Amino acid sequence: MEIKHESDLTPKEKRQMEIRKIKSLPLRKKIPYLWTYYKSWLVILLIIIVFAGFIGTIVRNSMTEELISVGIEDAHPDSQIAMDQLKADLLEYMGTGKELETVSIDGSYISGDEYTSVTKRTTSIAAGGLDVYVCGEDTYQEYKSQDAFREWNEVLGDSYEQYEQYMTDGTLDLSKCPKWQEYGITLYEPVYVIVFAPDEENNKVLDFLDFFCQ
Repeated sequence: MEIKHESDLTPKEKRQMEIRKIKSLPLRKKIPYLWTYYKSWLVILLIIIVFAGFIGTIVRNSMTEELISVGIEDAHPDSQIAMDQLKADLLEYMGTGKELETVSIDGSYISGDEYTSVTKRTTSIAAGGLDVYVCGEDTYQEYKSQDAFREWNEVLGDSYEQYEQYMTDGTLDLSKCPKWQEYGITLYEPVYVIVFAPDEENNKVLDFLDFFCQ
């Protein structure tokens, strides 16, 4: 049988021969070989994969509905499991069952005037990234002096009296809600809930409130 020289092969035969050659190489030689002879194609493939992932993330984020965003200050160091459970419970309570609904709970906020702590709080609030913020007495008084949050009589309107038993100094106090105590996320009292959400977000805030006060 006549043996063809490489120059006599058709483009298809050359591709098949190259594929067989690559498959026959051990892994330690295969990667350097591919990088040497197919570098430009590998770079293009990597760019396509990264770009596709980036676009996919953007599309998914644009379709995701955040039911509520909660910041928790001075969470107990061992409370991550409890926060995950609270997130799941809030999602079940507030959600409609749609796949792309989500609840955000960030327990990494820290009280005090240390620069990074203040920066994180200020940035999150200024960017509108928090609907409610759970904190202790000192942070509550700090924001109260700045008129930085909405008053509960504004949020609740005619329903204010219904929730007065859960209030301390006119602000919702989660330490008075047995359901909050069950999670054990914070150890301090009172546990104030500050509302940063704009007027049109009242329903999500009220759902959050009812979850603990029902």
